[in-house]
Amino acid sequence: MDANALYTRQAAAFRNEMRQTCAALVGIVQGILADGQLHDREIAFLDGWLEGAKNVSLIWPGSVIHAQVKQILADGVVTQQEREHLTSTLEALLGGALDSLAETPRVTALAFDEEATIEHSERLFCFTGDFVFGHRSVCEAAVVRRGGVIGGVTKKLNYLVVGGLGSAEWKHGVFGTKIEKAMEHRQKGAPVKIVHEDTWASSLGG
Repeated sequence: MDANALYTRQAAAFRNEMRQTCAALVGIVQGILADGQLHDREIAFLDGWLEGAKNVSLIWPGSVIHAQVKQILADGVVTQQEREHLTSTLEALLGGALDSLAETPRVTALAFDEEATIEHSERLFCFTGDFVFGHRSVCEAAVVRRGGVIGGVTKKLNYLVVGGLGSAEWKHGVFGTKIEKAMEHRQKGAPVKIVHEDTWASSLGG
């Protein structure tokens, strides 16, 4: 078997495994939400399952959902706000909303710095859009706890983090002033990096 045929076969096997695992995730989420309640033990179970399903938890949207679950469980207390946001995220997963937004060309066509190495200590962050990880205040708090600073889009900005759920106006081709300003600063030589929520969440660690 030549190299191209072997690669094609491996790629097909990987896609098939991904479909099966994603289907399993959807089934688990359906079971969790079936009674209209999201219990602490169910959040912990989801965390454990995603830990074992690396092929799903390392790519969008599983990666950000897993990061959100990790953040919720980090302090041992699940707040009502965290519970409600995770519930809405999982409901969006069942409805296909996450996939459709992630595949929207106007969102993914942004000039993301996908290979950016994100450091938090004494770095200036700004957030735009809606986030799978949590409310924007939750995302900002995660940065502050790691020594980062929250600010606006200026020449001194280090990272503009774009929410994985995008923003309603992006469907109509309008990126929003924060992204436009960041792009302008970058074109003039400013070191600002525009990163997807997925890249940022991966930098938070366990």
